[in-house]
Amino acid sequence: MSAKKLVWAAAIVVVTSACASATDDPTGSSSAEVDYICNQSPKATLDGIPAYSWCGNTNVWTDNGVDTKTSSGGSSWVETEGGYGYQCVEYAVRYFYFHWNVSHNWFVGYAKDMCGTHPADVSVTSSPVHGDLAVFTPGACGADATAGHVAAIDTVGGSTISVVQENPAGTYTWNKSCVACYLHASANNSSDPCSSAADGLYCGQSTQWKGGTPDVLYDCEGGVTKSKTTCTAGCEVEPPGTSDECKPVPEAGDADDDAPGDAAPSTSEDAMAPLPPAADASADAPPPAAPAPSGCALALPAKTGLNGSTAPFALGFLALTLLRRRRGARSA
Repeated sequence: MSAKKLVWAAAIVVVTSACASATDDPTGSSSAEVDYICNQSPKATLDGIPAYSWCGNTNVWTDNGVDTKTSSGGSSWVETEGGYGYQCVEYAVRYFYFHWNVSHNWFVGYAKDMCGTHPADVSVTSSPVHGDLAVFTPGACGADATAGHVAAIDTVGGSTISVVQENPAGTYTWNKSCVACYLHASANNSSDPCSSAADGLYCGQSTQWKGGTPDVLYDCEGGVTKSKTTCTAGCEVEPPGTSDECKPVPEAGDADDDAPGDAAPSTSEDAMAPLPPAADASADAPPPAAPAPSGCALALPAKTGLNGSTAPFALGFLALTLLRRRRGARSA
C-alpha cells in the first residue's frame, strides 16, 4: 500500500439526530449498484459496507457507508478520507463508523498509528473476532514499510485471518504473523458465537466457528445470531463451506423398521406377485427343523475330515454303525 496520510478538514460535519428525508438511503444499503466517485462496483463487502478500488487521490464523503462523493452531500454526510481516495484506512474508518458506530475522527497519519491512536470505544485485543480490525506491521506481508496496512476481519482461523480491505480492494487471507495489533469496537458483542463466523448455519458443536450450545443450529448473519433452532434429533455438522443442519426427526414406527423378523418392504413386481402353491411333502422329505431356542445357544464346532470336509467323518460313522449291526446279528 502506498504511503498514507490523512488530511482532515478543520470543520468536520457531524451526523445530526434529525430524521432522514425520504430520499436518504438507510445505512448499509444503496440506491445504485455503483459508487458516486468512480462509477465502479464494490470489489468486496463486509456487513453491508463495500470496499472500492483506489481510483485517484480524492476526498471521500458518505452518508450511509455505501454511497460516496468527493465532497459533502449534506448534513448527514461524513468524511472518511481527506485527499487520498480509497485507501486501507478509509475503509477501516468507514466500516467502524457505520457498522459499530465508532467515531470517524481517528486523526492518524498512517495505518500503523491506529494501534496507539484510536477512539475511546476501541481497544486492543489479542483474541480477534469478526468485525475487528487487523493493523499490519510496516513491511510485513507486503504492507508499506512506512505506512503499514489495516483491514477489517471477516473470519478468524488457526493461523490466518480472512479480511476485506482497500488498496488493493477485495477479500484476502493473511497470516496472523503479519499483524501488529487487533482493534475491537466495544459495540462488537464478542460473546455472540456468530461474531467469529461467516454467514451461514452452524451446529453449536461445530469447530468451524467460536462455538455455541451443542445440538442447537445457529443462523449467523453479519457476525450476529439471527435465530437459533434446537435440533431434537441432533445437529448434523457438515464440511467447511457447507451450512450445518438439524437431523430429521424419525417418524412414529421408524424404530421398529429394522426389528428382527420384519420383512423389508418392497414395491417391485416380483415382490407383489402371488406365491406358487406349496409342494406336497414326500416320505423322503426331512422332518421340519426344530424351532430356534429363545435363549442363548452355544454353537458347537463342526467335525471335519483331513481335507476340511464333513463328508469323511459322516461316511466313517455310517460304516461303524453297519458293522455294529452285523456283529449284533451274528451273536443273536
